Amino acid sequence: MTNLNKVLKERFGFNEFKPGQAAILEALIAGQNVVGILPTGGGKSLIYQMMGSLRPGVVLIVSPLLSLMQDQVGRLNFLGEAKAIALNSTLDQQTRTDVLRHLGDFHYIFVSPEMLTNPSIQRALRQVQINLMVVDEAHTIVSWGPDFRPEYLQLAAIHAQLNRPQLLLLTATATQKMLASMLTVMQLDVQHTKIVRLSVNRENIYLQTTTLDNEGQKREEVRRLVQQLRGPGVIYFASRKLATSMAGWLNDHTDLRVAAYHAGLDAVARFTIQQQFMQDELDVITATSAFGMGIDKNDIRYVIHYHLSRSMADYVQEFGRAGRDGQSSIAIQLYVPGDERLQLDMIRSTIPSEQTVTQVYGKQIDETLLDATQLELIHYYQSQNISASAASAIFARRLRERLNELQHLLHYVTLTSGLRDELLTTFDEPVSGDVHHEGQGVLTVADIQNLGLMRQPITVTDTSDARPSWQQKIDKLFNIK
Repeated sequence: MTNLNKVLKERFGFNEFKPGQAAILEALIAGQNVVGILPTGGGKSLIYQMMGSLRPGVVLIVSPLLSLMQDQVGRLNFLGEAKAIALNSTLDQQTRTDVLRHLGDFHYIFVSPEMLTNPSIQRALRQVQINLMVVDEAHTIVSWGPDFRPEYLQLAAIHAQLNRPQLLLLTATATQKMLASMLTVMQLDVQHTKIVRLSVNRENIYLQTTTLDNEGQKREEVRRLVQQLRGPGVIYFASRKLATSMAGWLNDHTDLRVAAYHAGLDAVARFTIQQQFMQDELDVITATSAFGMGIDKNDIRYVIHYHLSRSMADYVQEFGRAGRDGQSSIAIQLYVPGDERLQLDMIRSTIPSEQTVTQVYGKQIDETLLDATQLELIHYYQSQNISASAASAIFARRLRERLNELQHLLHYVTLTSGLRDELLTTFDEPVSGDVHHEGQGVLTVADIQNLGLMRQPITVTDTSDARPSWQQKIDKLFNIK
């Protein structure tokens, strides 16, 4: 019988497991496929890291973002694990060829779903012993798969081609409907799959919604909040352009150090900004929603949503970046009537209409006139030998789902009470009846003080004796303590 607590202490330096971790590990050791739904900060990565130290073979981790892969490889390196690599677009052709030739030498391999569809990578993986196949941020299977990154829908087939290694799906948020869809897509039998699910209720995060009259008021409210709230903080935007412009505006109009973080930046810039934020050299990150998943910092005190998220599940995933250390934190959703139009436009611009599908399948349109994302999506379904009518039905169903999800989030944002209970109901959890750790309207100075989140004035002092040691800097950089 493996002494998991001994391994946890000796290999990873922790005295006890976080809730859910031991149950997942025990199920994996027993040979079961597992779905782990643990809150953000629940220590999901430690689970597959420990499985890699307990059994021989490669741990294959399917990850949605380059920044997540780089972060996890860096942490494993820090722990003394040199045999970890991210198979992604940053590798040149020669390096990739060398890595594939010696793939069995690695213990942890991180890969995107798109890269995993590459036949040469699949061939190389079939030649090695796969200890465990992990799908990290597994909610993306259903939230991104049908209409954004359809390669996620091929994971079950790829899993079969790799001789069906043991599966571990990890996420922080999944409704019962999302969970059922994840199991269906991955062809997992619920009767023979261990489900370890913890509550999404993060009691240390205060929930706040604020409705304002216009965009000018919203911008000023952001400036007021970041000047009064104790950081560090993250502000989410649905637009790269606005995330960038707001970072510049806040730098000009506050004494804070602010940077934008999104897919429009090159890999070096993203990595630099992420590390500056980890080391407290930046106070605020303005991020797009998708790239917020790459921000992994324990002591984020506030998350502000300038725009609406895609859904309640996405919103919970995003504000879950706050308070991972268990300390008092706040999630603030700002809203101006009509804000939903941005998400509506994004939904309609990404999901092809029946007419567009018919025209592309029938070669009745100049494809250079079409949106590149829609065209790529249609071509994917064509390549899977899915008929035009079937593809149109899939897109129509997905459009209805996306619109319903947005409407549900809009309902939450405009509630006059019961924010936490609405959140819990969404995830089929018992309501708490807690109306004291939430608020609607403009957050007051008294509210901020009561939460212990008032920012202290900056004072210039001699900090030579308080300067952190190199060990402290490294621990913070890799979120070790």
